Amino acid sequence: MKPRMYKIFFLTLFIPIIGLAQAGAKSKRFLIEVNSMFGWGSAQRAGDAAVPSIGTFDLGIGLGINIKKITVGISYDYRILTQHSDVNSSVGNRRGNFTSPTSLLFRVNFEKIRMGFLLINNGSYELTNLDVNGKKIIYTKPSGFRFDLIFRQMKKITPFLFFESVSFSGMQLDGIDSALSSNLSYSNNGVGIKYEF
Repeated sequence: MKPRMYKIFFLTLFIPIIGLAQAGAKSKRFLIEVNSMFGWGSAQRAGDAAVPSIGTFDLGIGLGINIKKITVGISYDYRILTQHSDVNSSVGNRRGNFTSPTSLLFRVNFEKIRMGFLLINNGSYELTNLDVNGKKIIYTKPSGFRFDLIFRQMKKITPFLFFESVSFSGMQLDGIDSALSSNLSYSNNGVGIKYEF
């Protein structure tokens, strides 16, 4: 499915759930949240001459249903990645953006803390810079997760810590698909806030 189709699908799902959430707002049966996250980590392949250090900024939307102490749903996340370490000519610059349009969301809700899990198995990581031959690089076929440790809600704002780890096994070079000889491993951790409607 193309990125535009993912967005259309997500918006089509998002609109009716807003109405349901408003109808059931008192019981908070439906989850609608917006996330903002700041993190730091790395993006590397086996055999890289250097390990690029990256910073991340993430904007996401989560939709779900609360069933007693369990929440299940989906999440859309758009990440901006910046490289803070020196650029090694043999590795390249890992600055870019990583979009995961439909990740499975699962959460366990206790009285004072919540634990969330995101299964990431679709999307792409597009590098901002071209390679040495002037070709566009997009890493594909992600497989990974994000773990959230969510603290007590203050009004509608909730702080949380997170750890994310994703491995990419495919690549597009100027639109031509190919398999990677060694996966690109991306990981980062940091802090965020959630706004719940």
